[in-house]
Amino acid sequence: CSVISAPELRFATDSQLNSLCGHHPPLSRTCIAVALTLHAATMSPEGAALAKYIREQLNGGCNTKLDLCARLPCDDAERSVVALQDINAGELLLRIPVEGCLRGRGDAVATELAARLQLSDAYVATLPTNPPGLETWTPAERALLRGTRLENVSRGDADRAALLVRTRCVHVSEDQVAMVPGVDALNDASGRAAPGTTLKIGACFEMVAERDLSQGEEVTHRYDDVVDAADYLERYGFAPVVTTCSKVFAVEDIVEASQNAGRREVCSTVLAASQGRVCVTPQEPLPDDLLNAVLVCVLQDEEELEELMACTIEDHDEDGRDPAAWSNVDARGLLQQASDVERDLVAAGLARLADNALAAYVLSASAECDPSRVEAARRVRDSERS
Repeated sequence: CSVISAPELRFATDSQLNSLCGHHPPLSRTCIAVALTLHAATMSPEGAALAKYIREQLNGGCNTKLDLCARLPCDDAERSVVALQDINAGELLLRIPVEGCLRGRGDAVATELAARLQLSDAYVATLPTNPPGLETWTPAERALLRGTRLENVSRGDADRAALLVRTRCVHVSEDQVAMVPGVDALNDASGRAAPGTTLKIGACFEMVAERDLSQGEEVTHRYDDVVDAADYLERYGFAPVVTTCSKVFAVEDIVEASQNAGRREVCSTVLAASQGRVCVTPQEPLPDDLLNAVLVCVLQDEEELEELMACTIEDHDEDGRDPAAWSNVDARGLLQQASDVERDLVAAGLARLADNALAAYVLSASAECDPSRVEAARRVRDSERS
C-alpha cells in the first residue's frame, strides 16, 4: 500500500517495563528476565491467530518476529506486543489496510463495534471484556478524584464498545478515529524511551521500526498528544507515573471549608487567574492564592470586603474582574490586618480543607477501592497544577 498522507504517531519500545506502561502493573527485574526467556521464540496462540487474521482477512501484513498477544510474567489479564527476535531499523512491523478497519466518528465506530462484538473472530477475541474507564469506578473510587478536573466527568453507565473505542482507537483526524487491529494492542510508553517506531496513515496504517529492537523487548507507543495524568485517565483509563506531589482545591472546596456559601463569587474572583483552582505542594504548602481565597470567605465586615475587592481589582475585564491583580496581593499582610476572630476562622477553614484532603487518602486503604484505581487517582491529583 502506498502512503498518501503523512501524519505520524510516534511509538516507542522499552525493555525495562516501568510501572503502568499501558494497562499492566509494574514488572520486577526478575520478571523482565523471565520474560526475555519465555518470549524469545514462542508465539502465543492468540498472537498467531491475530497475525493470520491480519494477513488473510484484512489483506495486510504482520511481521513474523512480533507476538501481538504475548502474556508477560506478572501480567494479569493484559497482553503485550513483544519482539520474538531481533528486529532491524527500517523493518515493516504492521500493515493494515484502511478499508479493513472500523473508522469514522467515535460514536459511529462504537455502534459498529457493538454489533461486531456479537460475532467471533480473531480480532474481537483480543479485545478486553472489561475495558478501563471512569464510568466503571465506584462512588468511593470517584471520591478520590475530588478537587481535580475529573471530579464530574465520564459519569453514567459503562458501555463496552464505547470504552473500547475511547481507550484503543487511533485518532486519524480531529473528528475521525479508527480501530486498527494489531496497532491497538500496543501498550503506552509513558515517555519511558526514545521513539522506536512510526505509524503512517494513508491507504494503509504502516508501522515501521525506526531503530533496532532487541529480542524480548515489549513494543510500546506514546499515546497521541495527551499531556497529563488526567488526560490519560479520562481517555485511556490509566494514569502514568508522576514524580511530583500536589493537592488541588477548587472554589467549591474552599467555600465549603469556610462554611460561607455566600462568598462563592468573591472566592471565584480571587482564583480567576488559576481557573478556580489552587494547588498545594510540599514546596509551597500554603500558597498566597489559597490564603487569600479563605480570607475573603471569612471576613466579617461586608464593607471591608467590598473595599478590599474594589482596591484590589483596578482594571476590570469583561466580567468586571481583573484576575491578574490578586496574584500580587500580600496574603500574609492581609492576614495580619484581620481580627483575631477572622484569623481563627481562616485557621479553621484551612484545617477543614486538610481534613477533606486526608479523607481522600484515607479512602486509599478502603476495601471499597481497587488499589490500581487508588494509584491512578493519586497520580492525577499529584500531577495537577493550578
